[in-house]
Amino acid sequence: MEETDKSESYRRDLPVRDDEIDNSFKYEIANQVGGEGLLNCLKCGACSGGCPVSAVIDYRPRKVLGNVLLGMKDEVLASESIWLCAACFTCEERCVQQVNFTDVVTVLRNMASREGNAAPGYVKMAEMVMKNGRVTARTSSVDRMREKLGLPPIQVPDVEQLGKIMKAGGLVKVIEANKKKEDDAK
Repeated sequence: MEETDKSESYRRDLPVRDDEIDNSFKYEIANQVGGEGLLNCLKCGACSGGCPVSAVIDYRPRKVLGNVLLGMKDEVLASESIWLCAACFTCEERCVQQVNFTDVVTVLRNMASREGNAAPGYVKMAEMVMKNGRVTARTSSVDRMREKLGLPPIQVPDVEQLGKIMKAGGLVKVIEANKKKEDDAK
């Protein structure tokens, strides 16, 4: 009975229609900084075998790479799986083909974010940086602790200047695209 359940689940992953394939996707990734080693992937599974995230949840870097190589652009960029990588670099240490999975995932995350598919937590962090100049708000307790330890006060960032940099870098558009997609889903 258990074997049947596994094979049914596996079969659901298999059907891929031609209209779901973007043959240029893997080259698009491979031509970006961080994606250079992608085409060397043999899908051997060393990345998944050593992944600490996959020990806790059903996460397989090998499947992400396979879907990229297959050309499943829409599925990959809309997938939660590209946001699950902990960036521990274990996969890169184990890969005999020198595929830098963590870097490939960074490329995928950037592409997904530009299309409005960023993980909500990343969007919230970007908003905090725009608002406060930091990922977390500054608190008086942290200031007191720093003073007690003899550390200098935390510098107050120039939020206006930071906002200009984020706008010039396109992050404001990414935040807006993700907010719009979130609002449309409601």
